[in-house]
Amino acid sequence: MNAVAPSRDRLGCRSTDLARDEELALKDVTFLRKTSRSAAPVKVETPPTGQGLVLGMSLGDEHWRDIRTGKTAHRHHFQRNSLYLRDFEIAYRAELGGQFDFLLVEIPWERFLPQDETGPRVMPRRIDFETGTTDPTVTHLLSAIQPMLSGQQPRDQLFIDQVAEALVTYLRHRYTTIRIRRHRRQRSPSALIRQALEILRESLDGNVSLDDIARRCNVSRSHFYQVFRQELGCTPHEWLMRMRIEQARSMLCRPNLTLAEIAAQCGFADQSHFTRAFGRRFGLSPGRWRAEHGAASSREPASG
Repeated sequence: MNAVAPSRDRLGCRSTDLARDEELALKDVTFLRKTSRSAAPVKVETPPTGQGLVLGMSLGDEHWRDIRTGKTAHRHHFQRNSLYLRDFEIAYRAELGGQFDFLLVEIPWERFLPQDETGPRVMPRRIDFETGTTDPTVTHLLSAIQPMLSGQQPRDQLFIDQVAEALVTYLRHRYTTIRIRRHRRQRSPSALIRQALEILRESLDGNVSLDDIARRCNVSRSHFYQVFRQELGCTPHEWLMRMRIEQARSMLCRPNLTLAEIAAQCGFADQSHFTRAFGRRFGLSPGRWRAEHGAASSREPASG
C-alpha cells in the first residue's frame, strides 16, 4: 500500500515540517506564525492562485532561501525583522534552509483599492518591495499581533481589526503609487461618526469589530476607519478604551464593587488588563486611585 504524502498548506509547507502553525483569521486578512521543526532544507512550490499576497517577517537570524525565477535562483539571508513579500499571482519556487520562524499576514488584492470613493478605483498590480528589507512600521504592527496570535494575551477583535487596517493602509501608501485624497477636518463629528460613537458607547462592556460598526453605518470598513481618525484624531479602539477607563474610574467610587467586577462590567479582558490600561492613563493602579480619590469622591455631598 502506498504511503500518503504529508499535506501542504497554501504557502507550500508540509505539516510535518512545522513545529508551530498558528492562525488568526479575520474576514479577509489572515495573520499566521509558522516555525520549522529543524534547519534541514525543504522545498516549497505553489502555483499562481490570484488570491493576493503574503507579507512575512523573520523572528530569527538563521534562515536563508533560494528563490527561483525561471532557471535562476537568488539566495536571500534573513536577519531578525527582515521582510519578504510574495505575490500569489506568480508561481513560487524556493528552497528554504536554516530554521525559520515567521510572522505572516495574507492580504487579498482588493484591500489595496483606494478607499476614498471620490478617487480612482485602480487596482495596483505590483508592489515595490525588496526581499530582505526592514521597515520599523511593519515590524511594530506585526509584533503587536504576536501575543494574541500565540495565545499569550486574550484576542481583542477591535484591536486586531485596526492593526490589520493600519498595516494595509501603510503598505498601500508606502509601497504603491496610489494615494488617498485627504478630506478637510470637520469642526464637529459628521453623521457617520455620531452614529459610530453611539455604537461604541453601546459596546463599552462587550466586544465589537470594525466590520460590525461599518456594516451598521452602511460604509466600508476602510472608509469608516479613515474618517474616524480624520475627525477625532484617534482610532476607534483608542476611543473605546478611553471611554472604558473613564467609566471604570467612575465605578471605583462605589466601594461595594471589586476591581474584577469593574473590569468585567467595563469590557476589559480581565483585571490585569484593566490595571495595565488604567495605569497607563492615570499613572497609578486602580486600587491606589480608589484609595486616594474614590473614598473622598464618595463622601462628597450631592449638589442641588
